[in-house]
Formats: sequence, C-alpha cells, structure tokens
Amino acid sequence: MEDLIKLHLYKYSDEVTEIVEGAQKESKIEAKVGVIAKTWDDLPFTFVEKGDTYELGALDVIIENVESQSLEIMTMLAQKEVEEFKESVSKWQKTLKTVESVIEIWVKVQKNWARLNPIFLQSEDIRGQLPDDTKRFEKVDIEWKDLMRDAVENPQVVEACLAEGREELLNGFWSDIESCEKALISFLEEKKKQFPRFYFLSNQSLLDILSNGNIPTKVDEEISNCFDGLKNLEFPKEGPQPYRKATGMYSKEGAEFVPFNTDFICQGAVENYLSELELKMQNTLKEILEDAKEATEEWDLSKPRHMWLDDYNAQVALLATQIVWTEETQRAFEELENGGSESAMKDYLQVTKNRISSLIERVRTDLSFELRTKIITIITIDVHERDVVEQFVQWKIQDSQAFAWLRQLRFYMETKQKEPKKLCQPRICDWSTWYNYEYVGNCGRLVITPLTDRCYITLTQALNLSMGGAPAGPAGTGKTETTKDLGRALGL
Repeated sequence: MEDLIKLHLYKYSDEVTEIVEGAQKESKIEAKVGVIAKTWDDLPFTFVEKGDTYELGALDVIIENVESQSLEIMTMLAQKEVEEFKESVSKWQKTLKTVESVIEIWVKVQKNWARLNPIFLQSEDIRGQLPDDTKRFEKVDIEWKDLMRDAVENPQVVEACLAEGREELLNGFWSDIESCEKALISFLEEKKKQFPRFYFLSNQSLLDILSNGNIPTKVDEEISNCFDGLKNLEFPKEGPQPYRKATGMYSKEGAEFVPFNTDFICQGAVENYLSELELKMQNTLKEILEDAKEATEEWDLSKPRHMWLDDYNAQVALLATQIVWTEETQRAFEELENGGSESAMKDYLQVTKNRISSLIERVRTDLSFELRTKIITIITIDVHERDVVEQFVQWKIQDSQAFAWLRQLRFYMETKQKEPKKLCQPRICDWSTWYNYEYVGNCGRLVITPLTDRCYITLTQALNLSMGGAPAGPAGTGKTETTKDLGRALGL
C-alpha cells in the first residue's frame, strides 16, 4: 500500500481509470470467449431414427445459441479492448457463421430428401417417367445416408459442421435435389394438362395420387378434391387387392349413393382412369335422367311426384322436375296463344300449388336426412317456379316470347349432334348451353330471389359474349354462393 501511495497515482486518476476499465473489459471478453468455447464443446446434435437412416432432431437450442453468441461476438469486435483476443474472437465468428450456413443447408436438404424419397424410390410410375432424375436421386440417397451415419458417430455440432468437405457435399445434394424437383414440377405440369382437375390439388396431394396411382383405394382418398360433389367411390371388397372395381359414388354429404350404370374398372395411368371416371359419371347421370323423365309421365297416374323422387338421386330428381315445369309452362302458353283454354295458366298454377302441398305433407313425416334434404331442395325451387307462374297469371302474360318468361332459367330436352339420346339444354334469355352432368351431390340449393335472377342473367350473358363475370357488392350478401348455385344448376 505504501508503495502505491509513493507512486502518487492520484495525480494520474484519469489514465489509471482508463487502464482499469480496459482491463475489466478485456477480462469480460476473455470470460465470454471461454463460455462460448465451453458451450460448443458440450453441445451435440440430436438424431431421430427413420427407417434405415437418421434425421436431425430438434435444433432450437443450437440455433438459439448461434444467434445469441453471434451477436455477442459482433459486440466484442466493436470494442477496442478486443485486440488481445481478436484472433480467437474472429475464429469463433467464422466458426459460428459456418455452423449457421451448414445447419441451414442441412435442414433444407433433409426436408426435401424426406419429401422426395417416397416419390423417386417407391413410385413406379414416376421412376419410369423420370429415369435420369431417379438415378440422380438414388445417388443422393446413398450419400445422404452415409453422411448421416458419420454425423451420428461424431454428433458434436462444431465438429459435424466443420468436417472437411461437409458444406460442399450438402450444397451438392441441394443442387441435385433442385434438379430433381424441377424435373418433377415439369412432370406434374404434364399430368395436369392431361387431367386439368389436377390443377385443383396442391403439388403434395397430386404427388400422393401419382405415387399411389396403381392403388385406386388410395387415390380415392383424394378424389373429393378433384370432383366437387363427390366424396368417394364404392369399392366392393372382392378379389385380390388392390381393389379396382367401383360400383358407384357417394356425395360429399355422405348419405347419398348413386350406382353406376355398369361397373367401373380403375386401370392404367391414374390421369387416364380419372378422365374415364368423369365420363362414367356423366353417362350415368344421363341415363338416370332419361329414366326419371320417362317416369314423370306417371305423376298424375300411378306414382305421384312426392313418391317418384324416392327412386332418383337429388340432382336428377330436381332437374327432371325443372324440365317438366318448363314443358308444362310452355304448354300452358301454347294453349293461351292457340285459343285453347283461357284459364290454362291459372289451372297450371293450381297444379304447382298442389304438388308443393304434397311435398310439404311428406317432409313433415319421419324421413332420413338424405331424403329430407332432397325434398327441401325441390320445395325451394318449386316455390320459385310457383311464384313465376303466379306472376304470369297476375300480369295476364299470354305470350311465350315475353321477357318475364325468357329471363327464367329453363330446361329443355333437345337432340344433340352425334348423341343417340336427347340431352338437357338450359336456356336463359338468348343464351343456351348443354347441361354438363357433373355430379353435384345432395347439397341443397339457394332460395331464388329477384336479385338472383338478375345475377343469373348477367353472368350467362357474359358467357354469351365469351366474357367473364363477377358479382360486386358488400361482404356476406351471397355473391360467391349465387355464382356457385348457378354452376350447380348447369351441372358444372
């Protein structure tokens, strides 16, 4: 103490303070570098066993340490007192930067390897279509498994990331995997062109379908994403697996089942048999509609409408009802125009009211969910049709060319070129199209209001001009649902 006093340090207080503070900061830097070194000496990767290889486990702690200690090193390098330890601090800065970049590419490679593995190694269709990329991926797969075995034997993070050639090897994997992905995307695009409904699917769902194309029951799990009203097909558990024979289809609501006119066999490339399924669906509905339309002749005889509808699926029962309404309304106009019964339209109004009353009586009884939904749907459209006929009576409209009639969505059975049987043709104003016979299920329909009528006219006239249309208005007013309902009405 006496010696310190003799130095008269109090005369140099500023210089002494600066030296002491510098020494304290150097001590802190030295301590932090020691903590960083100890942290990484004790920090290993964790691995999860997957099949015949391993995958990186949780990386949260490692990434947190990399980020926090990288910030600490940047702070240290900004201080002038770091000069004594600059070499070791700079070395750790470079090490952590390498660890961060290696982990980033490692995780990317692992994620994409795991996603592409079942596609290139298990899907015979894709292996046959992309042989060069399959070989490239097989090479990556072998080398990836070797790399993971080495990492499991030496799990310490810094050693694993700084191993000679590791970052270059992982970048090579990533480059090869990107090449495989580009080829795969081009392949998927070709499949989408062959079966456009694949555009409705995510790439992952499409890959699931393609990789299981030879197992129709697996494809069936994704089929509802391709067909709006279809939930799945019925595959009888007969014969050897995989089951390929489908006998019918279920609606999205799950309750309605529509049998195919003949059994449908799922064979060949998946995009081909799904295209054939689309045709099968349409042909089945065409035949059912033809039978239903013929059976409507019995409505006023042995089988009234409210009992007739039990024999047909909701879509066909409603469509046949709309066709009959169009024909009967047209017939009433013809009687008025040709000097027949002056009360033809009034008489037909009473017929529509009686038919609605019969449905109301039945819907009050104990019915299944499927049948109740079907009847309510028909009543919904029936009420609109009754209101239209009532309007004709009140306004004394007697001309079938009156706009009040032409603006309605009407359904006719007409002959189409190259078709052996008559098909349904919807018309509204001067626009017409052929009914598409897309199965829409037993989903119900919207109440038709004057605004709905105007939307229908506007949208169909846009189609007539080869243009698009989009209803505009406040949120929640039914713009989207009205557009979808028009699509259902046209069998789209």
